Amino acid sequence: MRHSATPHLIIINALIWLAGFRFPELPLLLALHKAASPNFEYWQLLTYFFTHERFFHILANMLTLWSLGTTVESFMGSRRFLRFYLTTGLLTGVLLAFLDPSNAPVIGASTAISGVLSAFAHYYPRGELYIFPIPFAIRVRGLAIGFGILSLVLFLLNPHHPIGGISHLGHLLGLVIGYLYLRIARRF
Repeated sequence: MRHSATPHLIIINALIWLAGFRFPELPLLLALHKAASPNFEYWQLLTYFFTHERFFHILANMLTLWSLGTTVESFMGSRRFLRFYLTTGLLTGVLLAFLDPSNAPVIGASTAISGVLSAFAHYYPRGELYIFPIPFAIRVRGLAIGFGILSLVLFLLNPHHPIGGISHLGHLLGLVIGYLYLRIARRF
């Protein structure tokens, strides 16, 4: 996979995270602010899903991207996968910037990675994954649906203040946009 997009996406995320050590204001600058905020810039619709603050945040996202993304990319091809990934992140960002009731800025690749989970479930619905520390395999389609329901419930519990600083609405929107992208793309 010499021209694979997944490792390049991981490298970009890692470089931006490392740059945050030299420029501590970088994550907040690249984060997606709400459209009504004076800190909002249109380029944040692209930069927010390449930006992370904490080590375990980037580690979890990049391990998930590697685990799911390489498989989905091998099915879609690199160009189509990259287009899918970027479109999912951008469209989720647009919806979050204009519709999210929270005033918290959003960062992290998990919105686009949620779209990748949708694609994984779409292409491998009967596939099974082991997720540490759960000692048994979980069907991918059930995992995607369960993740969507959990994201919805956690968002509805407190829509104005993301629980744990996590954009549960972003996860849910990423799943839905990924699913819709694949459904619409099949028609063309």
